[in-house]
Amino acid sequence: MDRKLAGLAALASAGLASICCLGPLVVTGLGLGSLGLAAGLTKYRPLFLALSGVVLAVAFYLAYRKRSVTCADGSCEFHSGSRAMKAGVWTVAALAAILATFPSWSGHFISGDTAAVPAGAQVLSLKIAGMDCAACTVAIKQSVEKVPGVLSADIDFSRGQATVVSDGKADPEAVIRAVATAGYKAELINGGGHE
Repeated sequence: MDRKLAGLAALASAGLASICCLGPLVVTGLGLGSLGLAAGLTKYRPLFLALSGVVLAVAFYLAYRKRSVTCADGSCEFHSGSRAMKAGVWTVAALAAILATFPSWSGHFISGDTAAVPAGAQVLSLKIAGMDCAACTVAIKQSVEKVPGVLSADIDFSRGQATVVSDGKADPEAVIRAVATAGYKAELINGGGHE
């Protein structure tokens, strides 16, 4: 296996291991909407992480193994890979580790600010299933806030709940469908009381 190919494969598999969290953030950042498919890949995360480990192990083996080099006079010497090759493998390993651990530390960069509820607003409380990191909240929030009549949405990853504030005209079923579009399951906790 070519060393460059091993490095690219390690990065790709580490990226796939975190696609459930990174995908919605990237797509949201590009303004393209949510990516429900990425949330569905969560169940394959252990497989992608294992693949990353195997590919990185092969890359390290190729970079550090001693191989004979035949010289012009017929003598042989044993050398491992060049410094640049080893630095490249370590760089790829560091990037793969960052990608693979993204779900663990992403919550530190996601804002949890809650907006004030205007008088007369309807408040819906939802239980959301399927979130595996704080970055999931970004895609859900963006999807829910596109529902006509929704004023704001506060998604609490730690409790697995959402508080949706609307002008009273937002259809609760449309809000649940918006969560499903983002790739998660939601159920209404309350009937949508007015504040």
